[in-house]
Amino acid sequence: MLHPTYNIHKSYDENYQNGPMCDFEIPKRVKLKPIKLWGYEINSPIGVPAGPLLNSSYIKLYAALGFDLPVYKTVRTVERKAHLAPNCLMVKSNRQLTVDDIGNSIYPFDHEPQTTQEIAITNSFGIPSKSIEIWQADIEKANRFMADDQLMIVSCVGTPSENRNFIDDFVFCAQKAVEAGAKAIELNYSCPNVVSKEGSIYQDPVLSGAISKAVKKAIKDIPLMIKMGYIANEYQVLEILKANAPFIDGVSAINTISMQARNKDGSQALPGEGRLNSGICGSVIKNLALEMTKRIHKIRKQNKFDFVLCSVGGIVSLTDIDDYLQIGADIAMSATGAMWNPLLAYEWQHQKSQLHIRI
Repeated sequence: MLHPTYNIHKSYDENYQNGPMCDFEIPKRVKLKPIKLWGYEINSPIGVPAGPLLNSSYIKLYAALGFDLPVYKTVRTVERKAHLAPNCLMVKSNRQLTVDDIGNSIYPFDHEPQTTQEIAITNSFGIPSKSIEIWQADIEKANRFMADDQLMIVSCVGTPSENRNFIDDFVFCAQKAVEAGAKAIELNYSCPNVVSKEGSIYQDPVLSGAISKAVKKAIKDIPLMIKMGYIANEYQVLEILKANAPFIDGVSAINTISMQARNKDGSQALPGEGRLNSGICGSVIKNLALEMTKRIHKIRKQNKFDFVLCSVGGIVSLTDIDDYLQIGADIAMSATGAMWNPLLAYEWQHQKSQLHIRI
């Protein structure tokens, strides 16, 4: 039985104020042999990427459930409302998406998933954010829910404005997060659900490299990770990584896959201007995400880059986690899978602990 913690039938603000939903007993955390990460010892390489953990209440729940590397949802230097509800719709998941599907139409339908393999959704929030004062206080609160062998990462994004240039705004956002107690920073360079340029930075080696350099200079020894989307061309991936590698401590990939969410009659499924395209996530994007993990790992190895590889995309089962870790990922994070099956980390950790006992 699946236990979704986010109610896709309600607005983002309702979920922020009243969530997460939790109608099950929280099991005792499973202790494993810790991994070393950026000078920390972490119980397991399992986390939740930027997105589902809206605030400290969500961080508290998922940390207790054994997601030892939770990422606090992306914050901005300015307050911004979420897109209109609905923000998530179920989509049919009868096959894996391919590179030829990117940008094409996909058709949401009214269905409650019964198994993890049915978990596939649109994702269209637009990177909302509370004010700096609110999220700083909440980050400080969320950190208090972390066990000694867990690490919360804070996701930041720059916002084009008249007050600061784009790079300076990224720096300012990261500095404010560190000021609030962030022990690691992720720069969100990839989001298909915004119409301004902050969603496609991962495709620009010059801009992404300049931002990473400036942020790393500002936050010094605090670990810095960047979030990338899917890139089919290996040479383009190489250029992005070459531009960023000197300044970063980790790469997270992928974000969602951009497609056009349409009703059966061809009309736009999500209300509002600029929302025909939305990010598709869940089980259907696993093959593309695996492909990207292999590509980054190959480039990292060939060029002797020294950054942690965090794999995201399509992780909805225990096997999915292992698939990523076995092909070179150092960390595996589940977003959509963890939203519908919040016991995913516990189940994986329990399986590993039992295997260790048998050995």
